[in-house]
Amino acid sequence: AFVDHLALESVEASEQDQLRLLCPDGTNAPLSHYRSCNLGCGPGGGVITRYNFRKVVRKFITTIQLLFGRNGKGRQRFQLFNSTSFGENDLLFRDMTDKLVVLPDDVDVSQVLGLDYVALLKGLGLEGSSLEDSVVRWCCISHAEQKKCEQWALSIKSDPPVCVRGVSMRDCIKRIKKDEVDAVSLDATHSYVAGKCGLIPVVIEYYGRTCAPAEGSAHLETDVFPSVAGVAVAKHSSRNIFMGNLGGRRSCHSHLYSPAGWLLPYTHTLSLEHNNSASCNPNQVFDEVFWKGCLPGSQGNLCKVCMGGTGEAATKRCSDNHNERYYGNMGALRCLVGDPSGKSYGEVAFLEQHSLHTNILSLSSSGWAEGWTSSDFELLCADGRRAALSEWESCNLGAVPPNTIMTRPVLAARIYNFLIKSQETLGANPNSEFKLFESHQYGESDLLFKDATRCFVHTSHMEYRTILGEAFYSHVENVFNCTHSDILEFCNKDVCSAF
Repeated sequence: AFVDHLALESVEASEQDQLRLLCPDGTNAPLSHYRSCNLGCGPGGGVITRYNFRKVVRKFITTIQLLFGRNGKGRQRFQLFNSTSFGENDLLFRDMTDKLVVLPDDVDVSQVLGLDYVALLKGLGLEGSSLEDSVVRWCCISHAEQKKCEQWALSIKSDPPVCVRGVSMRDCIKRIKKDEVDAVSLDATHSYVAGKCGLIPVVIEYYGRTCAPAEGSAHLETDVFPSVAGVAVAKHSSRNIFMGNLGGRRSCHSHLYSPAGWLLPYTHTLSLEHNNSASCNPNQVFDEVFWKGCLPGSQGNLCKVCMGGTGEAATKRCSDNHNERYYGNMGALRCLVGDPSGKSYGEVAFLEQHSLHTNILSLSSSGWAEGWTSSDFELLCADGRRAALSEWESCNLGAVPPNTIMTRPVLAARIYNFLIKSQETLGANPNSEFKLFESHQYGESDLLFKDATRCFVHTSHMEYRTILGEAFYSHVENVFNCTHSDILEFCNKDVCSAF
């Protein structure tokens, strides 16, 4: 039987032990565990009327509740939420109703039904078929991503993506939730946020050496996901900089909430003079330890080293996307080197190791700075040592789980088919100018997907928590438990908690 949890309250106590809830993960549970074992949260009943009749109905509902509601003055004569005297249940209103909440004028129907429920209705095609039902709207967070996405669309003969501009990964999560776009690739920390927002993983970016599928399989299938490493980098010439004496220095971070640029650094002793273990909020730790820096998406002193954008990508300083020239792994490296004027620079950069050598070469080819090689930089190890960039496996700040492409549950199959078809189409034409996992021709790195990606691996059958790994999941959960986040606040505001 498929019922809501209110129906369980009518089950006699003597019968409850004979019935079990069937959970989505294949297990079963007692009836009392419906909060953790259910098929989802949906809206209850509601009173509807014509637009021009709202004021009259609101006044009527308010009056009858004052008289005949749970604590109404006239409930001895009539009870609005009780049908037993009529020999039936749930007449006019559910008998379990506590009260009717009168909604203000500015409440949209999606806020009442819940964004997940509205997305489910659309996914089931209850609004009829349209062009929108067949296309995939991909979220792009910058001018450079938009250009790459448009080239992607031109390189696919059928079912190309529609490229929709967002302003950050957080904005893309919100837009997917609101059915304004369909999919995006998210780093591990943002994947955690998206999971909390009800989105699910479709595929992960696979960073292994080869994507050869097993015999009899068309695509690589594996539960072993190679990670990348977060590292701290300093110039070779800055010999007096080590992990532990970074207090009062200038810092460069890939972006707000990034695993390598935001989450991992704060777990290490950045400065012996500052007790960074006193706070579980990375923003507060960085603000106390560093003099100033560039953490795109942040504010205050951690934006003072940022540069902003120019030309078509012109934007204000510290934007949380590639329009900020110090955004991402490439941007953090630019920040460490400094701008041509020599005014905006950092002394330590927190980024990912996977494309570091390529990004260093790109400093010259992109015209940012001439003459830099890998030997001009060194890694800062957690134990206070310094090491060559090639020693990242023994000198890093921690492992970073792979990026995950996430979407609304009802779209998982469509997004998977779209991505695999794109991968096959582009893979069948190796001479194509467009490469799905290359970004330097657009002047940046890791656009849409990490440049280290070799292929996609199907993960729709997996929980996002499993992909992140228990250690990383627990770590990021502890951080967000004491770090205010607008996007998590948005995700928690839905029909189940709205009233």
